[in-house]
Amino acid sequence: MFAPQCLSTLAVVRRETNSWRYPLAMLAYLFTLAYVAAFVTYRVTLWLGG
Repeated sequence: MFAPQCLSTLAVVRRETNSWRYPLAMLAYLFTLAYVAAFVTYRVTLWLGG
């Protein structure tokens, strides 16, 4: 559900700015945010699970 919305947003931004740099930077930011969220969830699970 999230990925198609993300890709459609990137396509709109790319069309309006006529550049790939901003959408790629936004995509890298989203992947980094997802990685950090997954890492924090993993660590909290380990901490709570003992």
